[in-house]
Amino acid sequence: MRREKWLFSTTLAISLVLAGCSTGGAESADSEAASNANAKAEVEQVITVTNSGELGTLDNALAPDISSMVVIGNAIEGLYRIGADGALELGVASEEPSVSEDGLEYTFKIKEDANWSNGDPVTAEDFIYTYQKIVDANTGSPNVNKFYVLKNAQAINGGTLDKTELGVEAIDEKTVKFTLAYPTTYFKELLGMVAYLPQNHIVATELGSAYGTNSENTVYNGPFIVEGWEGTDLNWSFVPNEEYWDVENVQLDQINWEVTKDVATNVNLFESGDVQFTQIGNPHIEQYEGSDALVTEPKALVGYLWFNQDRTSTGNVHLRKALSQSFDKEAYVETVLNDGSVPLNGHVPSNYAYNPETKEDFRAENGDLSVSDIEAAQAEWELAKAELGIETLEIELLTSDADTSKTTSEFLQAEWQKNLPGLTVTIRNVPLKSRLEATANSEYDIAYGTSTPSYADPIAFLDMYESTNAMNSSNYANEEYDALLADTRGAYANDPEKRWGALLAAEKLLLTEDAAAAPIYQGANANLVDPSLKDVQIQPVGIPMYFRTAYVAE
Repeated sequence: MRREKWLFSTTLAISLVLAGCSTGGAESADSEAASNANAKAEVEQVITVTNSGELGTLDNALAPDISSMVVIGNAIEGLYRIGADGALELGVASEEPSVSEDGLEYTFKIKEDANWSNGDPVTAEDFIYTYQKIVDANTGSPNVNKFYVLKNAQAINGGTLDKTELGVEAIDEKTVKFTLAYPTTYFKELLGMVAYLPQNHIVATELGSAYGTNSENTVYNGPFIVEGWEGTDLNWSFVPNEEYWDVENVQLDQINWEVTKDVATNVNLFESGDVQFTQIGNPHIEQYEGSDALVTEPKALVGYLWFNQDRTSTGNVHLRKALSQSFDKEAYVETVLNDGSVPLNGHVPSNYAYNPETKEDFRAENGDLSVSDIEAAQAEWELAKAELGIETLEIELLTSDADTSKTTSEFLQAEWQKNLPGLTVTIRNVPLKSRLEATANSEYDIAYGTSTPSYADPIAFLDMYESTNAMNSSNYANEEYDALLADTRGAYANDPEKRWGALLAAEKLLLTEDAAAAPIYQGANANLVDPSLKDVQIQPVGIPMYFRTAYVAE
C-alpha cells in the first residue's frame, strides 16, 4: 500500500490532542521550532487534505456543522488555542485571567501583537460584538445555548433584555471582562470553542449579513487565511497569516482543501499522492491495517437518531422506543463502520466525563439506557400501532448524503423493516446543508447525525434537548428535564456532587422514559496520514484536527 516516496520516511508522528497539562518550557519550544524550521527549508511545505462536507459559512456565529468549524477553527483564534501537547494554552490572551472569589468574573488581557489579517488589532470590542451578535435572537445562532453561562444571555435571546446587557465588557481596548450567570467549571474550555472565537467588529459591522459568506468577506487572526472560497466551492486553500502573532512557528506554506464525501475517492486520492491527510472508513480500513499511514484514535463523537415529536407518528413514545431498540448496534459498527467505533447505549460517551467525587466514568455510572432488544421493540411496536390506530406505517429517515450516512440509512431501513412487520421506511439522503435546514424547519420524521462537543462536560450532549435550546430540532419538551438542567446551572452550580446527580437523572429521563433520541455508536478518528506529514494535532473532543504545528519532513 505504501507509495514509493514514503520509503525515506521515519515513523509516523501525530500529536493526539488530549485534555491535559500545560505545554513545555520556552527552551524546548525554541529547540523544536528550530528543528521544524530546518525541516521546512528542505522540503516543499504544501499539502492537500480532504473535508467530509461542504464549507457552509465562515461566520462562527452561524456555523452548526463540523465541516465549517474545522476550517474556521484553523483560521481564527480565541483567547485560548490548542497547544502542541493537546492542552489548552493561551491564544490571543496574554496571560491567564484574574477570577473573582465567587467565580463569576473573568478578566483577560489581550496580546498587544494580536492582529487581524487586515492589520487591525484584536480588541475587547471584537469579543463584545461577536457574543452580542450570537445571543441576539435575530441572528438565529445554532450555538446560542453555549452562551447561556454569560450573565443575561438567555434573557437577551428570549427578547426580554437588550443585547447590551450581556455579561461581557471592555475595561480598555485590550482588556475584556466576562460576568457569568452562574459559576461554570468548564468556562475555560468554552472559550476554546469555535463558537467563542471573535470577529473583527469593524469589518463584520460593515458587511452585515455578508460577513463570512466567502473568503474575501472574512478577516482572520489565526495561523491561516482562507483563499479561493466564493461561497459554494468544493475546494479552497489556507496560506499563512502574516499578521498572526505566532506566524514564525507556522510551518506549512499552503494547505489545499478538497471536499469529498466518498471514502473510496479519499483512498484513491491518497494512493495517488494527491492528498496527504484524509478521513477513512470501512471497508478500506481493513486493507490498511498494519500500515504506518493509518492513524486511529477514539473520540467523543456520538452517532444517533432523533425524532420529530411534532409528527403524529414519531410523537408517539412507543414508536420511538420501538425504533430505538430494533436494530443491532454490534452488527452496525462491525459492518458499516469498522473503524474502531463501538456501540453506545447512552447519549454521553465513554472516557469523556468523570464523577467529580468518585472519578467514575459517566457512561459506566449511568449504565445502558438505550439497548438493542428486538423482543421489547416488537412489544412497543404493538402498543404504538394500537395507540395510533394503524396496522401499517410508512415513515422517512433523513440523513446527509455523505458515504457513511448513506450506508447507515440503508442498514437501519433493513433492520427496521425486518424487525417491525408493517413498517415501511423510505430514505432521503441530501447534502448536509439541506439536512440541517430540514431538521431546523421540522421537515422530517427521523433524522440521523453525529455530535462532537468542544468541551468535556455531559451538559454538552444533554442541553441540546432543552425546550429553550435553538438546537432542539426534535421539538422535545419536558418540564422535568428542563428543571434538572436548570438546577445544574443554579441550585447545584456550586455543588459538584448534586450537579452530577442531576445530569445522570436527565439522561435517564431523556432515553429510558421519553426515548427522545436513540444513540447508536461512539466514534473514532480514522485517518490516512502521509508519514512525511508531522505534528498534525488530532484531538478526541471538538475540532478533529489542527494544522498550526504541522510540517512536512523528509
